[in-house]
Amino acid sequence: MDIKFTVILPVYKKVDFKTFCKSFDSLIKQTLIPNEIIVVLDGPVKGNIINYINEKKKFYKFLRLIIFPINKGLGPVLKIATKLSSYEYIVRCDADDISKPERFELQMKFLNKNKDIDVLGSNVYEIENNRIVSKKKVDHLHEKIIKKIYFRNPINHSSVIFKKKTILKSGNYEDVKYFEDYFLWMKVFAHNGKFHNLENYLVNMNIDDQFFKRRSGLDYSKFYFNFLIKLRSRNLISMTNFILNLMLRLIIILMPVFLVKRIYKNILRN
Repeated sequence: MDIKFTVILPVYKKVDFKTFCKSFDSLIKQTLIPNEIIVVLDGPVKGNIINYINEKKKFYKFLRLIIFPINKGLGPVLKIATKLSSYEYIVRCDADDISKPERFELQMKFLNKNKDIDVLGSNVYEIENNRIVSKKKVDHLHEKIIKKIYFRNPINHSSVIFKKKTILKSGNYEDVKYFEDYFLWMKVFAHNGKFHNLENYLVNMNIDDQFFKRRSGLDYSKFYFNFLIKLRSRNLISMTNFILNLMLRLIIILMPVFLVKRIYKNILRN
């Protein structure tokens, strides 16, 4: 493989130790080993996680550790880690998700043949209590992806790999709570970036009741409104799309959690 890549793995205080170990192990047991893994500790985390990483650093010289003593938030730490990454492609991971062993190899093979692609994702399985409960299937071709981008995030963030130079040119990650990745894709789209999703299911995403609670209620509606305001202030969406999104999404966000869960699983998933 003639192109090299960095993996970024952010960790914060709520990440469970056993879950982190499974996620991290899935990154180093790939059929294609990363050239660099950057683990970012966003504020204080469980001590056994730090000990585990330090132990792994003895065996994996490509492992780097960045520690922020105070929690900065996902957007800011991803922004810094992206700037500090050593290679031209960056893999985005979450500390509670599991990458399939062939993920990096399949994605890098595709990018090696399709160097015009700036952001590459895949389908993912959603896992609850160690079993697949839903499939998060996304459009594969750029033309179909951008048709939906104004109304729904068309990229599964935990499956993504992107060109570092494209992300920096587009303005990098920002502090847009719950919408850090989606906001970034909108900026990449505005800078004529090209998207693609592989048809493979390359990541197992862990979900639970907290997953749906975080996506409902008054607090989340405020974060979503701020996200739309920021998009509009940058001229990334029209006023018409701003109003349509606000009306359609707020109806779902303000529903009881059990209804939000049903909508996600029965309507928004395959």
